[in-house]
Amino acid sequence: MLMKIHKYLIYFILIVAFLVRFIGLDHTPALNPDEAALGYNAYSLIQTGKDEHGVSWPLHFKSFGDYKPGGYVYLAIPFVKIFGLTPLAVRLPNLILSLLTIFFLYKLILLISKSKNLSLYSSLVLAISPWHIHFSRGAWESQTALSLMVIGTYYFFKSIKSSKFLSNFFLFVFFYVISLYFYHSLRLIAPLMALSLVIIYFKFLIKKLPLLIAPVIFGVILALPVLFSFLRHGGAARFGGVGLTADQGPIWRSNELLNQHQGTKLTNRIIHNQRLLYLVSWAQKYTSHFDLNFLSINGDEVPRSKVPEMGQIYLIEVPLLFLGLIFLFKSKIYSPKSRAFIISFLLISPIASSLTFQAPSALRALSMTIPLSILIALGIYSLFDSLKIFIHKLYFKKLVSIFFVLIYLLSFAYYVDAYFFHYAKRYPFAWQYQFDQLVPYLESQKHNYQNIYVTNKYDQPYILFLFFSHYPPSQIQSQIQLTPPDNFGFSTVLGYDNYHFGKINWDDIPTGSLVVASDEDIPVNPDKIIYFSNQSPAFKIYQKI
Repeated sequence: MLMKIHKYLIYFILIVAFLVRFIGLDHTPALNPDEAALGYNAYSLIQTGKDEHGVSWPLHFKSFGDYKPGGYVYLAIPFVKIFGLTPLAVRLPNLILSLLTIFFLYKLILLISKSKNLSLYSSLVLAISPWHIHFSRGAWESQTALSLMVIGTYYFFKSIKSSKFLSNFFLFVFFYVISLYFYHSLRLIAPLMALSLVIIYFKFLIKKLPLLIAPVIFGVILALPVLFSFLRHGGAARFGGVGLTADQGPIWRSNELLNQHQGTKLTNRIIHNQRLLYLVSWAQKYTSHFDLNFLSINGDEVPRSKVPEMGQIYLIEVPLLFLGLIFLFKSKIYSPKSRAFIISFLLISPIASSLTFQAPSALRALSMTIPLSILIALGIYSLFDSLKIFIHKLYFKKLVSIFFVLIYLLSFAYYVDAYFFHYAKRYPFAWQYQFDQLVPYLESQKHNYQNIYVTNKYDQPYILFLFFSHYPPSQIQSQIQLTPPDNFGFSTVLGYDNYHFGKINWDDIPTGSLVVASDEDIPVNPDKIIYFSNQSPAFKIYQKI
């Protein structure tokens, strides 16, 4: 009977996870340019066998001058083929993988702790995690890559704890290597996690050394294409654009401190060395991922990566997190090796994000959701365990339990309300809202004007036009031209057909044009206004006669 209840509970958790991730997925939030690029390139491969730039079946896709790992584009192909080029089709693969993350975390914790309750708590915490939900509702390659790594981690422990070592170890290698094809950050996180697992279970693995040869060779062969493609297609450029050294602050600070000294003594140059200041900067960025302001108060500074007035986890989870950390070392529910795995996961997860100038980053440090969920679940487990020991009256136990569950449910309800009802109104500029209305309207007017000028106030408008108009890939491949890279290594397309994307300068626009502006100063009244959901103008459309 208990086994059946346990099985039904994990199904219930997955249903809740599915609903909160699927409802409104086709329009909430609006499609962003990165998602549009993934979907349109999948569409282009279906139509022509080439990407938007005319390259046949690449492993890295040139997008805005940057090179994106191609895994998600290929994963999206069957969905775009079946459902058409729509936001829902582009986002469904990540939705499915996000549910698998929850399911395999449940299986992983059950495997290493032997506790059904703890495995359910862990999967439930992740299922309703604001951080995880946020990056499950969109074509976020980071979540897809994380899911593959979690599945691979499960098969690593399965290989350790079952008689079928070789087949499970092959699956561990397969999923870890495949994750490298999806997201840049996992190319550091996954190898470090694999290395930590090898170190933790070294004595066991060394006894299996002859059996390791085949899966290791298999993994190397599987990784070689992505390695060569990464080195050829903008790997260094990518890091140069977003890496720690893209922040010139430590250099300016070093020069400022040196100039404050009289003379250039060796000791001064050592103390105020640029490399030392970059090391300090890295340490600050790394530790910022554990800052309670980031975790539970304000969250990521990037509006696209958070909902208003919330951190990455619920406030109620902060004491549970500390309780879980204490219980991790005091309890015997996890073995010493399992503890080492959980702590390693937590410490490794922010490394890739800390090596960029945009830290803390909820997107690049998404891997933290797994060890945090494990520790929070352990905090819940220890809380209920403590109630059994220290509170003897049954009604008081029930009262405390009901109060705790109610606070958790209210926190979840607050997040759902913030995400579905206030997010778009608070941060309309963070997402490309109303392009799905603008593009069909302009397409209907396209042949009435010699030129259509569209503001570049919103990020990469051209790819959203291609996506929502279903523009024939064979035609864009011969027209697409990127601007020179900016300071961060990104480029854009200034136009195709009679569309022109850029800064709106009314005096420079020829007569007989249709003009789409945002908040630019235009000397005439608009003919049409498209509004955000908060009733502020998204686009103002003018005719220059």
